[in-house]
Amino acid sequence: MFALNPRVVGAIAGKELRSFLGNPTGYVFLTLFIATSAAAAFLDDGFFSRNLADLATLNRMMPALLVFFVPAITMNTWSEERRSGTDELLLTLPVHDGEVVLGKYLGALIVYTVGLLFSLTHIGVLAYLGEPDPGLMFSTYLGYWLLGALFVAVGMAGSMFASNATVAFILGALGCSGLVFSGAAPWSSGLVGVLLIAGVIALLFYVFTGLAQGAGLSALVGAAGALVLWFAMPEQFPGVFAGLSAPEHFASFGEGMVRLGDVVYFLGGAWATLVLCGLLLGRRHW
Repeated sequence: MFALNPRVVGAIAGKELRSFLGNPTGYVFLTLFIATSAAAAFLDDGFFSRNLADLATLNRMMPALLVFFVPAITMNTWSEERRSGTDELLLTLPVHDGEVVLGKYLGALIVYTVGLLFSLTHIGVLAYLGEPDPGLMFSTYLGYWLLGALFVAVGMAGSMFASNATVAFILGALGCSGLVFSGAAPWSSGLVGVLLIAGVIALLFYVFTGLAQGAGLSALVGAAGALVLWFAMPEQFPGVFAGLSAPEHFASFGEGMVRLGDVVYFLGGAWATLVLCGLLLGRRHW
């Protein structure tokens, strides 16, 4: 066991925060995020026809919006380090892999949190139009934050596999979209299950053998096995992976309920993904 050094974690998080907010792209992201979420919240005809001071229209769109906006935050987390070659310097410093992963994660999460704080202007609009319930607004924004916390971890994992920011964005968006669409229909749940099993087997092969050239074959074997299970259990197999649906776990927050199981889903998913990032980073030392 080891103790994380808060100063090291804070220094890495600060570096990530400065690199994002020190770039005009960061402010473009914040502006687009606020404008797009406001449009989703208030430009839908359903907002006025419901005659309720809440963010139900935004709640339906928020998971899909974050599929695009969160990977924009995380795409440079690792890919830029690899492209510029500074990852080799970082790995030779006297810091633990867990401190590096946690520092980068916190830096990206702070950027997302800043965007959420600016979007609190939506509550001001609701207050102008009606009387929003404070408890409902708290649970809704807690749900937004937890959803983003999970997606930031997934986006970081995607960034670890690419030295190109565009590829890292695509990988992060694919990972987040899998969590969004896994519960949309049985076929989508089954497809997510097949891809997840294939990916886990490929990653385990790489982590424990260090042979990247054999990971593709391992993924194909895992996908074939998952497809066999899907056809053998056409109802049970998709049902298992439907529980990974992020919108379903988020829905209770938009209704004013904070359920322990949903909190565990988001925080546990983020923790598991960060552990995976730590394993992949540690693999590079071997």
